[in-house]
Amino acid sequence: MPVVHARQLRTALWIAIAVLIVPVSLTLVDLAHGDNRAWWRLGSLAVVSGTLAVLLARQASFEKRLREQAGIEGALRASEAKFSGILGIAADAIISVDHEHHIVHFNRGAEEIFGYKADDAIGRHLNVLIPARYRPGHDGHMESFARSPVTARRMGERREIFGLRSDGEEFPAEASISKLVLPDGILFTVVLRDITDRKRAEEDERFLAATSSELARSLDFDAAVQTVVDLPIPRLADACIIDIVMPGDTLRRVISTQQRPEITPALRALAERPVTWDSPSPIIDAIRRKRRELVAVVDEDWLEASEEPTTIPHWRALAAHSLLTLPLVAGDEAFGALTLIAVDPSREFTADARNLADKFVATAARTLENARLYGLAQRATRARDEVLGIVSHDLRNPISAIAMCARVLQENPPSDQTKRSQLLGTIRESTEWVNRLIQDLLDVANIERGRLSLELRPQDPAQIALQARHMFEVEATQHGITLDVDVPTNLPMVTADGARVVQVLGNLLRNAIKFTPNEGRIVIGVERGDSEVVFSVRDTGAGIAAANQHRVFDRYWQSSDGSRARGTGLGLSIAKGIVDAHGGRIWLESSPGQGSAFSFSVPDHSGGPAE
Repeated sequence: MPVVHARQLRTALWIAIAVLIVPVSLTLVDLAHGDNRAWWRLGSLAVVSGTLAVLLARQASFEKRLREQAGIEGALRASEAKFSGILGIAADAIISVDHEHHIVHFNRGAEEIFGYKADDAIGRHLNVLIPARYRPGHDGHMESFARSPVTARRMGERREIFGLRSDGEEFPAEASISKLVLPDGILFTVVLRDITDRKRAEEDERFLAATSSELARSLDFDAAVQTVVDLPIPRLADACIIDIVMPGDTLRRVISTQQRPEITPALRALAERPVTWDSPSPIIDAIRRKRRELVAVVDEDWLEASEEPTTIPHWRALAAHSLLTLPLVAGDEAFGALTLIAVDPSREFTADARNLADKFVATAARTLENARLYGLAQRATRARDEVLGIVSHDLRNPISAIAMCARVLQENPPSDQTKRSQLLGTIRESTEWVNRLIQDLLDVANIERGRLSLELRPQDPAQIALQARHMFEVEATQHGITLDVDVPTNLPMVTADGARVVQVLGNLLRNAIKFTPNEGRIVIGVERGDSEVVFSVRDTGAGIAAANQHRVFDRYWQSSDGSRARGTGLGLSIAKGIVDAHGGRIWLESSPGQGSAFSFSVPDHSGGPAE
């Protein structure tokens, strides 16, 4: 009986008692007047009143039980509401299945993890949520758990477990299962958590740790570059390209070697065509802006807008569908860029992939910068040793000659004026050689610091060539070498430091005389170029092997093949530094047995000095 109806009945009983009060009172009055019939009425009223009192007491007890029951039902409803709310907001999947493994409960967390709506999942077999390869074993585990005395346990204690989303994607998970024995069978409840993000984070940390370990194996710059371009495969990319800014502001390209073999030919073709600073490629943008560049779709429109025509066929052959280029930054300067290439259609440069790539490139950049600095330190050490060798060797000879001549003049001076003049001449020549060596060392230091002083003004290139010839005419004649000048008329003036240009020609001529045999020929040439004047020194010497030509302008490098004497190894390096300071260029053309031709350019006066 509802509580409201009980309250109405109680009210009616009290009204009935209140109504009885009137006849009872009248009956008592009649008894006071000696009316004997009043006793019978009083007895009847007492019976009625007693019955009403009993009914009222029972009604109160009944109402109390109703209130208690209503409280219990309200608490139960509140508890059910709370439980339902907890299940509804739980991020984990909470799934209950009956003894036949059919789903009977599927919370909101399960909907979000598996991709099914509750109405679609309830009633279906639990296998719909399990990858096919695990289903036979899973049924056996469920039956074993049902027979065991254990009421709850963790799943996957001995192996990983995986779930299956509605779109067919598998994902790693961890889960616990419990059972409840009911009259109509066992109810299993599984609490499952998707650990995809946690697994990815763990794999990322392992990848970065392995990367750091691998990069720490060597401080050789070339080896470090190759390691950096290989490590991202296959974790971050299907293939990789790295472009490094080299001395002279050129770009050097290195490709990965760990990609699938069918990708390699197209990648090698791209390696043979590195980008330049004028290229529209996002690689240049990444280096200049010091930020990553994502090409979400590599299609024909992008290729035509961003790549040189000669590279487009190779990009097509590579079949890349997406690119991610990340700058290599040390301090405030970007010294290159790493390009991750996606060829596999399933690979995407998601936000997680981009963040991992950022961390990898930060580590790689530090490694490459350390390798570069280590290389510089090694070269500085070698340069120091070479300078000490040069000073100890090249200064010893002229200083010894000066000391010998001075001792002779002091202890036993010749009476013959000619012999005295020869001794003084030797002292003077030795002093000039010492001064030249010291000046070379100072020039090298100034070039290294970018402080080589130039006094730029209009100069006549013909006069510069003739001055250089005059300086070395006697020395060439002493070695039986013909020294000529080939200078056309009407040459434009050049904007240059005349003394420094003569110094360049002097270093080239000294080098040519050293490597040209007797009866040989050296020609100083000057010709008009495009907004520049080109000077050259051609000899009929033994020439320079192709394998050594790229080293001739390196500091302290020397070749003794066909040489009359050992030099400092600084002359050609200083010549290059002076030409570079003028905004010109210097180069070599040589074939073994056919002589060598060193040429350099200087801007003409109309163009002014190069910036």
